[in-house]
Formats: sequence, structure tokens, C-alpha cells
Amino acid sequence: MKLRFFSDIHGNNYAFKAFIDGFSVDKTVNETVFLGDFMGFYYGSNEIISFCRERNITCVLGNHDKYFLDLLDGKIQLDHLRSKYGNSYELALKSLDSENINFLRKLSTHRVLIYGDIRVYVCHGSPIDNLEGRIYPDTDLSKFEKITRNYKYVVTGHTHHRMERHFGATRFLNPGSLGQQRDGKGCSYLTLDLTTGGSTFHVVKYPIIKLEKDVDRYDHGLQGLKEVLKRKRS
Repeated sequence: MKLRFFSDIHGNNYAFKAFIDGFSVDKTVNETVFLGDFMGFYYGSNEIISFCRERNITCVLGNHDKYFLDLLDGKIQLDHLRSKYGNSYELALKSLDSENINFLRKLSTHRVLIYGDIRVYVCHGSPIDNLEGRIYPDTDLSKFEKITRNYKYVVTGHTHHRMERHFGATRFLNPGSLGQQRDGKGCSYLTLDLTTGGSTFHVVKYPIIKLEKDVDRYDHGLQGLKEVLKRKRS
């Protein structure tokens, strides 16, 4: 049984297209799992959600997806999101169709995937705080011991940093961000072979210049949205 995990696409439809083009190359993957954050920063969320919905990709809710739902429900103001993340939310209000909005509303904040005697806990943030929690490569994993002791794998996103660590009998994994890398290692996803235990990080190459032109068009060249795409390793 082989799983493919990706996370934090953030409307980067160029990286997403490069990612799904690789589906036809690797036919050994049995299930694809998205760890949240369709929304925020960039501009292609509607198309990405449609693809995942129509192909029954396993998905969980991300914090930016929740921000968008809160925006729809009047729980958060557009100006607040615009000041932090640019104009992607305003464009999403105009572009997301009703089927995709309903799809977002039905997403759970976590999933437990069971394959025989192997249990996999997946969420966007952490098992303690599914939406906003963060597990970095240097986070103390002992705080999750009680809640994760019955899982062989815990797979999370949110930090945009790749990670593979062990605590007791549990492996903690993060595929990195497919849409906005922040660790200097490139946009990436993860494959995990449950039979052998082997895991591999895959870098996705895409035409960054096209996304930069979108930033120029929709966010007047907001430099922060561009600079993070080319962040180097610290």
C-alpha cells in the first residue's frame, strides 16, 4: 500500500499542475491525501478544489480554508485577510463555485486512515490543535505522546517545512508545502510505502515566473508573495 501526501497548495495552480502531471508517471500510489490549505496567498484555488473533489482525493481542512469559510459567514473581515495575505481571498469570493464551497464545509479537521493493523493520523496542524498547531523539525514531540501512541504514523502540514522524525513507535511526517516552500528545499510532496516503511520526498518544478506575473497582476507585485517562493535554506 503506497500513499501520496501533499499540503499547503495555497492556490498555486502552476505547482499543482506540475504535481498532477506526475500522477501518470507513478502508477504505484494507491491513495492521495491532501493535508489542507487550498486557500490563501495565490489565485487558483477553485480549479484545485475541483480536481480534488471530482477525483475523491482524501482531504482535511486547513486553517486558511477555515478563514475563507469564516469570511463567508461574516466571522472575519476581508480587510484583515487582505492585509496579511493579499487579494487571494477577494478573488476566491468571486471564483469559488457552490459545489466547491460545500465541499470545503464538509471537510473534517482530521482523519484516521486504517490499513489493516496500521493506523495513520492526518491533519493540517497538530493532533492537539488540528488547524493552527505546528510541528517543526525541532518541536518537542513528547507533548503528543498520549494522543498519538496508537498510531504508526502522524502526517501533518502547516509549517511548510519537510520533516521525518520518530517518537517511540510513531513516525511524524510532513511533506512540506506544494505551493509555497519556506524551508529552502523546494515545493514538495511525500510518498509513503506502508509495506516497506519507505518514504520519499519529491520536489516539484514549476514555472515560478508565471506565478510571479499573477502576483504583479492581482497584488501589485507584493514582494513578500514572491520572495518566499525562492527562499534559500537557512
